[in-house]
Amino acid sequence: AGFLASGADMATQSLEGTDPINFAHVAAMATVASTMSGVANAIWLRQLEDAFPGKEVKEVAAKTLIHAIIIASIINSAYLAFVPFFTTYLFQEGALASGVAGAAAASTAVFSAWSMDEFITLTKLEILMFIPYNTVAFKFVPPTVRPLTHAAVSATFNVAVSAVTLGYFDTWCERAMTFFA
Repeated sequence: AGFLASGADMATQSLEGTDPINFAHVAAMATVASTMSGVANAIWLRQLEDAFPGKEVKEVAAKTLIHAIIIASIINSAYLAFVPFFTTYLFQEGALASGVAGAAAASTAVFSAWSMDEFITLTKLEILMFIPYNTVAFKFVPPTVRPLTHAAVSATFNVAVSAVTLGYFDTWCERAMTFFA
């Protein structure tokens, strides 16, 4: 997941013409993706399968809705809060040397970076992408393979996460609207 998110972030920055690439942001995306979209999501997918075993409509619907409502909200919040935090306070050159004053500023930055508008944007995109994917995956993809296929779909989603956390998303939407107008 971290490798795929890194590639998605570099692609997002390249699409926007960022030169040089902000590798602190790439590292932050990789860190959150590895922990949340990778390890934590694999554990949650396994727990969902154990709690609702089977491929019947009831089990697939339960797993899909729980993933969309609870797990996705946690993962999206982690991206919105910790990508800016890690970019600024962990991976920027000299960030770790800032000491106690930096730590105090960092704790405030976690919550100031997260906004309801960005959360709603990612939630809408999550619903459009992952409810259809999970409905198919919980029915047809074996549980042992599901974290890998989920990570591949997440790489596409991470392009949007990168655009949101870098501030490109609204510009992209405006460009799309003029394209279709």
